[in-house]
Amino acid sequence: MARARAKARALSHKAAAEESAAQAELTSAQAAHERNVRQLEQQIARLRHPGAGERLGSLGELVLFKHALMVTSGPATRSIELAGLDARFDTGRTNHSIYLTDATGRVHRAKYPHVLPATDDQYRFDEEAVRDFTVAIQNAVADENSFRARIPQQLAHAEQQLQLTRADTRAQEAARQKLARVQQRNRQDPHRKVADTELENALQDWKTLTGHLPPK
Repeated sequence: MARARAKARALSHKAAAEESAAQAELTSAQAAHERNVRQLEQQIARLRHPGAGERLGSLGELVLFKHALMVTSGPATRSIELAGLDARFDTGRTNHSIYLTDATGRVHRAKYPHVLPATDDQYRFDEEAVRDFTVAIQNAVADENSFRARIPQQLAHAEQQLQLTRADTRAQEAARQKLARVQQRNRQDPHRKVADTELENALQDWKTLTGHLPPK
């Protein structure tokens, strides 16, 4: 009986290992498909809603990001999109200024004092620093305008790729068919059927001798 049990178990374990490997291939193919779909969905979301993006620098009340300019006036903070923004430097008797005209035509003036009373402990801004920051804004605007101009084509391409990727389930189907073939082969394996029959006969012989049926 021990030999029959060992033979049946060995063939059963072999079949289980083959089916487990085939199932792992199917699971891997499904995960890869889902991952590819998710990456394209995220790419499309970033193109549609890029957000503020990476922080590029700040000066006074202005914080420059890759896609937007944040303006902090007192407790309030608002965002100005870089697309279509015009930034211009100007200097006056007591303040340097950056004039910001957004795409709607609204203007914001950011002031940078350079002449203060002797008793005033506010920060004095160097003209070169304000000019350089104005140039940084202008360059970021140019990059943003270029980025926005490319979005329609990139978005159309990404949406097409998403549609094709969602429809392409060939790897999953191949893995699923392989699993089905392995399962069918194991069910029809004549060696397993013989081993199971031999084990069952051995168990019945043991029961006849001892009066109880041992575990398989």
